[in-house]
Amino acid sequence: MKKIQAMFFGSFAALAANLLIPALGHAQQAGAPRIGLASGLILSVVYGLVGILLLMIGYKIFEWITPFSVNDALAKDQNRAVGIVVGAIFIGVAIIVAAALG
Repeated sequence: MKKIQAMFFGSFAALAANLLIPALGHAQQAGAPRIGLASGLILSVVYGLVGILLLMIGYKIFEWITPFSVNDALAKDQNRAVGIVVGAIFIGVAIIVAAALG
């Protein structure tokens, strides 16, 4: 078991290094715009709020196209299948928003 864990963590570290090192080199290129800490935090908050707004819009569209009330199915009936579908929609919209904003 320890050998499997060591292999997993070793491959995970190699993958993280292969993904992170080119990104760091790209960010430190000459002529690349530098963003200060305060403006970076403000941009993160703005992007987060835009992402949450787009998730809410995606949920409202899903509720609009379904022939039943999603809120009633979740709150009153406690329908787990609807909850799983709503969670999957949130994840899908989040991936799209992250790709669009990133």
